[in-house]
Amino acid sequence: MSKVPQLRASDIEGENMKTRYLAITAFILLSVAFLNAQPPGKKPVTTRPAATTAGSNQASSGFEFEVSITPLGLAGVNVRKRSGLGLFTPSMLNSLANYLNAEQAGRPTTTKASKNPSFVIRPEKDAKMAEILDVINAIRVSPKTDMRIEIDADLTIFIPKKPDPKGAFPRPNPLTLVVNVDEVSNISLNGQKEGSFPDTSKLEKDLTLIFQEREKNGIWREGTNTTDTTVFVRLAKNMTFANVAQLARAIKRGGSDAIGLQIDETDNEMKID
Repeated sequence: MSKVPQLRASDIEGENMKTRYLAITAFILLSVAFLNAQPPGKKPVTTRPAATTAGSNQASSGFEFEVSITPLGLAGVNVRKRSGLGLFTPSMLNSLANYLNAEQAGRPTTTKASKNPSFVIRPEKDAKMAEILDVINAIRVSPKTDMRIEIDADLTIFIPKKPDPKGAFPRPNPLTLVVNVDEVSNISLNGQKEGSFPDTSKLEKDLTLIFQEREKNGIWREGTNTTDTTVFVRLAKNMTFANVAQLARAIKRGGSDAIGLQIDETDNEMKID
């Protein structure tokens, strides 16, 4: 019988220190990104909470943080607009300043957008899943944080929000589809073998058949009248972002219009017969 390796206290503490380091680094980079976004010669604008209006809340929802990840696991952060020209209105800058100042001081934020920060993850192609997950987990500290991985202009991978420890435990979804690629490139769909990466032809064919069957039987996405084609992906930590992008494009060709990154373990995968 093989022995189960025991984690030393020093190993656990090392992981905790790494997570704390990434979280601190992310905040510093966010602050630097904001300062770089200010017009020349201008200082960050701060106002009292009473000055915040519905109009500024609406305007402030137009920005998000873009996080790049290098193969060494280092992260860079830029502030960008969700759409249109990359220019910020004074009310957007004001909301961003309020958010950063409140975070630094440990105070509750005062604007709607500040309470729901949005992050776009854009790793370099050679960044490995281990580094990508480290950065995601360093930022994914609140159930209110929106995150997604951007692959192409029309293809993103959504990152589920962190579960609220005070909320109700999510109900298992028997329709959940999870595509896994392991350390030796084996592909599986809810436990069923789908060949070896990068050959995704069988996976694409099987996904197409599943979605056609769902459409035929009227299996809709909850709260809509559209076929549920959501697929989660889980890749071994030695896989690269280039592999993630290739897998996501294959799943899209198979008919999925919503691809998510599985971070938390789940036991509610549907078995494929």
